[in-house]
Amino acid sequence: MNAKPTYEELEQKVALLSRKVNEQQAVENQYRNLVDSTSDSLYLVDSDCRYLFINQNHARRLKMPQNDVAGLSYKDIHSPEQNAKFELKIKSVYQTGQSAFDEHQSARDGRYFLRTFSPVRDSSSPEPIIAVAVVSKDITPRREAEEALRKSEEKYRQLIEYSSEAIFIIANGKIGFANSRTEKMLGYPLADLQAMPFIDLVIAEDREMIAERQQAVLQGTELSSNNHFRMVRKDESTIWVAANSVMMRWENASATLNFMRDITRQKKAEVRLLQAQKMESIGTLAGGIAHDFNNLLMGIQGHTSLALLNLRPGDPNCEHIRTIEKLVISGAGLTKQLLGFARGGKHEVKSVNLNDLIRQTSQTIGRTKKEIKIHHHLEDPLWPAEIDPEQIEQVLVNLFINASQAMPAGGDLHLETKNQVVDENHFKDYSGKGGRFVRVSVTDNGVGMDEKTRERIFEPFFTTKEMGRGTGLGLATVYGIIKNHNGFINVYSEKEHGSTFSIYLPASEKHAAKDRHSAGESAPEPSSGGETILVVDDEAMILDVAGEMLKMLNYRVITVPNGADAIDLYRREQKRVDLVVLDMVMPDMNGGDVFDAIREINPDVKVLLSSGYSLNGQAGKIMERGCSGFIQKPFTISDLAGKLRVVLEKPDPAAQCGSSKP
Repeated sequence: MNAKPTYEELEQKVALLSRKVNEQQAVENQYRNLVDSTSDSLYLVDSDCRYLFINQNHARRLKMPQNDVAGLSYKDIHSPEQNAKFELKIKSVYQTGQSAFDEHQSARDGRYFLRTFSPVRDSSSPEPIIAVAVVSKDITPRREAEEALRKSEEKYRQLIEYSSEAIFIIANGKIGFANSRTEKMLGYPLADLQAMPFIDLVIAEDREMIAERQQAVLQGTELSSNNHFRMVRKDESTIWVAANSVMMRWENASATLNFMRDITRQKKAEVRLLQAQKMESIGTLAGGIAHDFNNLLMGIQGHTSLALLNLRPGDPNCEHIRTIEKLVISGAGLTKQLLGFARGGKHEVKSVNLNDLIRQTSQTIGRTKKEIKIHHHLEDPLWPAEIDPEQIEQVLVNLFINASQAMPAGGDLHLETKNQVVDENHFKDYSGKGGRFVRVSVTDNGVGMDEKTRERIFEPFFTTKEMGRGTGLGLATVYGIIKNHNGFINVYSEKEHGSTFSIYLPASEKHAAKDRHSAGESAPEPSSGGETILVVDDEAMILDVAGEMLKMLNYRVITVPNGADAIDLYRREQKRVDLVVLDMVMPDMNGGDVFDAIREINPDVKVLLSSGYSLNGQAGKIMERGCSGFIQKPFTISDLAGKLRVVLEKPDPAAQCGSSKP
């Protein structure tokens, strides 16, 4: 029989139990302190989302005492939307027995939290999961940093994507990254660009230079590289680009960061400017050559005319002299082409309907080139243009011949006219101003031209024809004439796809003049009154031959070799001088100054201006100031006789010569 414990033994057991309870309580307090001291929110909920426990941090977030929260449901405190998301997570943990996670933004203060939902198990309980422990960590600083980074990345992405320049990275010889401007500029999608070496996009002539420059940047021998070169787009067209390259690290390897812009329009403008400057220089030279050559031809022509007058019709030398005269005419035709692209080369300007001129000129081509079918697309009514009809006819003939030679087996020639208002920005590349223009387009479906040929077609003496088949002056003359008319010319051509030459001429406010043909008129008779003609020219040869021609025409002649002597003589002898034949280009004092001085002496003076070249349009300006007429060197004795009678027989000199003009 067991003895009852003594009082002392009971007291010891009570003390032991009390110590164990205190120790357990201390452990529980330690755990509670640990839970409450964490910066995270921690709470337990059952399957119905009722709070079983919350730590102090979560109570502070809810702004409720811990004891008041116990037993409340999650939906009692939070919005329906937040409760729905919370319930889904709790059900998921109960159903799967696996932890779950989500990022949650508090509706109370907008802060972000990372929540971990973990199952709580008790081996002594029949239920596998007795609660879900939720740890909610404040990740607002991280989210704010991520958002700032995202905005920063978006800002730089937009800077790159919306840049007017192509921006791309070349790594291992290929494009590893490119903005949308790069794709648009080159015509390839990024996937295609990444599959081909960058150097293959560069035109063959520039590849070696670009490869060397890229390598120099990668090796650090050049900090950056600025290059102008040509690239081939997907559609096989060529563009000029300006590119700047710097070294960078890309995917743990050296690469180049490249900034590239399209400068094709700028390059074309530079080519046009150089072309214009070159043509102006050549034009000045051509004008001087044409002037001197015409003086030589004038001497030959004059003596030829005099010789023919002195020979009997059956003389065997007549045929030789007539051959010389034909050669002079051919030589004059060549100088006429030179004058076509010389500065200020137009002479008789009038307001003309270009439709009429195109119809007349194309009829001639149609008769001689029957294998070519001509199509007219002429706007009606067409604005008149202020032109020298003879020179613009020369332009059209050159363009028609050029087109026919591009279609040796025949083809279609389209002639189009159009009234067009040209924007000044469009005209800027041609160093001119915008405004109202008449456009004439000549289009063929012939062999076409490549870019290199297009760049040189307006150069004097450049030709693609074989030796002896062309002078190379045709298109140079076209360029010069259009330039002298304050117009411009644009050329579009592709190899095997024909060419289009579009010329733009300023529209005139005047009405188009009616075409008057003088064909069939008989040559005027020589003078019957023995008028006195004063001839002013610095070339002794011209004075000699012109004097002889005038004497043969029954005129009295006075010759003077310079402008100053001519003015002095006219001041003394004006009453007996009926007409002055005045050379326009002379040293010391040119024809314009002499004309003005003589007209001050006698406002009704009759002056026939004579020149082989109208420098800077001076002939036209002198004519506008009241000069009576103009004769182009070299001229025949019949030309001279006709011009003299027209001027001398004008009934009202004051009105005809414009002496009332300032």
